[in-house]
Amino acid sequence: MDKKKVEERDVKIILLGEPGVGKTSIINRYINNQFSSITQSTYGSSFTVKEVMKNNIKYFINVWDTSGQEKYHSVTNLFINGSNVVILVYAINSKPSFEGLDYWYSTIKEKLEGDSFILAIVGSKGDLIENEVITEEQGKKYADKKKAIFKIVSAKENPECINKLFDVLLDELIKNNKYEPRGESIAISKPSKTKKNKKSFC
Repeated sequence: MDKKKVEERDVKIILLGEPGVGKTSIINRYINNQFSSITQSTYGSSFTVKEVMKNNIKYFINVWDTSGQEKYHSVTNLFINGSNVVILVYAINSKPSFEGLDYWYSTIKEKLEGDSFILAIVGSKGDLIENEVITEEQGKKYADKKKAIFKIVSAKENPECINKLFDVLLDELIKNNKYEPRGESIAISKPSKTKKNKKSFC
């Protein structure tokens, strides 16, 4: 007897934010479970794919890395189309990166229909709590205003938080049916702290 064919679905997740906030590190931790303190700036956009089985369905998670540099904004903006999930990233130790979220939010609102995607606001570099300038309360307040999922993560010290973030996002997609059957277009054309100061940020 032939085995029943596994249903396959595509999911497109794009990470946006200012330069140096850690988008590449988040993706590398999720895809490869690796972290490097030395990363090169992203030029334009690129994507990697991770296969995830859930409820006997295979999801192809296409995770897009983008450049936050202003000179690449026009290129980056092209790849927002077709996104099922948008993750806006700021660094908890950088006020300019938090202030930059408004630009990226306005950009995605121009490119995507309001109810067609899942939005997440993510504070990266959660291990740098000693240098925190944007508190968890500030980040959550901003996310609540945008009706977004909120997480603080650390690609360096807490991979479980990053895996949990992507799991939560996939669950939201499934619950709201915001994904694509496999093979349909989803616009993926190529183009130092003390112990006492640590806190849970997952």
